[in-house]
Amino acid sequence: MVLNFKKTIPNAITLSNLFLGFVSLVLIALSISSSGQHIITSCYLILIAAFLDVLDGKVARKLNISSNFGKEIDSLADLISFCLVPSFLLFYWYNQLNVFELVPLIAICSCPLIFGAIRLAKYNAMRNMRESIQYIGMPTPANAIFICSLILYASYFPIRLIQPIENILFQNMYLFLEIVISNEFIILFLSLFSSLLLLSRVNYEKFPLISFRIDRRNTIDLIKLILFLIILFSSVFLRCHDIVLLFFMLIYIYGNLVKYFYRKLKNT
Repeated sequence: MVLNFKKTIPNAITLSNLFLGFVSLVLIALSISSSGQHIITSCYLILIAAFLDVLDGKVARKLNISSNFGKEIDSLADLISFCLVPSFLLFYWYNQLNVFELVPLIAICSCPLIFGAIRLAKYNAMRNMRESIQYIGMPTPANAIFICSLILYASYFPIRLIQPIENILFQNMYLFLEIVISNEFIILFLSLFSSLLLLSRVNYEKFPLISFRIDRRNTIDLIKLILFLIILFSSVFLRCHDIVLLFFMLIYIYGNLVKYFYRKLKNT
């Protein structure tokens, strides 16, 4: 009885991820008739789903109850929460701006879904990719978090004009983002480029790189994670968490990209 209950824990976490993805889609649909009232909540739900996606695999390995069923349902949940939802978020955001005709907009916004589906299929087919300490190509949850952070940043941008940031650290982050992301088309370009990285050969570190073992590498990773969480929770208290999240996602995506090309040049 206890064993059967233990087997349900990772799958319950995975299904919670799937459920949050469904709720996010519902909120996006409701936002069409409510002037975007629920779009921010939809983004937050995907961030929670990404945390659950990290948690389910670690719990399954800790309890030693990994299964093929769990791996398959995990991929299906990822397809909804981290591929379909980001595509709908982009479609909603740019549809309200009226910058594209409907057909080109659908084609553009389908990229996270299509590239993400291919990425998940490749990941399932390549067993050595599962066992590696790094991902080959950017993982779908990271892409979803990045797109959500872009939408959150754009949603909160008008508030920044009325309520300036007082903390010097977060103020500098905001100034950097203001230079890099100067208009809506750059947000779209960054979203499409990150989706393209799903199919790349770029190595991306698995985050968080925390296991239940106690060793030097894990200790360093734990310290980095704690520092990140301290900064993130501080930013939540100061109401600039969208800036911190987007800033760190840019570092994660393009930092790994720079490291990949640096190693390539070094080996040639």
